[in-house]
Amino acid sequence: MARLHGIPERHPLELIDGFAMDVAGRRYGTLDETLEYCYHVAGVVGVMMAYVMGARESGALRRAADLGLALQLTNVARDVVPDARQGRVYLPELWLEEEGLPRAEVAEPPRRPQLARLARRLLAEAEPYYASADLGLGYLAFRSAWAVAAARRVYAEIGRAVERRGERAWDARTVVPRPRQSALVLRAALDALRRRRPPDGDAGEPRLWTARLSF
Repeated sequence: MARLHGIPERHPLELIDGFAMDVAGRRYGTLDETLEYCYHVAGVVGVMMAYVMGARESGALRRAADLGLALQLTNVARDVVPDARQGRVYLPELWLEEEGLPRAEVAEPPRRPQLARLARRLLAEAEPYYASADLGLGYLAFRSAWAVAAARRVYAEIGRAVERRGERAWDARTVVPRPRQSALVLRAALDALRRRRPPDGDAGEPRLWTARLSF
């Protein structure tokens, strides 16, 4: 696949680095470190998918990375309790300290009020990445843009459901019901039809973690 689509070798190796972070049991002290993990396990997947979809411009690759980060931040918020039960905590340890939440107690039910606040905070961090990713649809053909927009809408809805459920968000895995998924896919088709390509040379929002990447 890499040869067929001209994917630079460094990108699959970056993904393997993400797997290594989990194997090594790496801990994440700051949001910046959490975002680095998110890039290696999801952002770079977005980059490689952009290549498969025929996008090569640096702006397109950066927007694809932004979507990957947004999706992974949403995943972290949704799965924080089952992940913690397996010894994996991706929330920044600085945030845990600020909440007075010991890392070893993240999955404990009495800690749910603190955890709900941290999940909301993490989901708020995902929003600018979703917004940046929306601007990347203009680099894609309609069918690819529709698929990407659908994934974006469904995952953002998962994040909103986690926020709505608050302390009960981890009583059962948060999912989007199929009828709602269907409605979101239809709205994504409109997103794809309305797509507009950003100005040439657009490099994304400077405040985003991915602004440091070179494509």
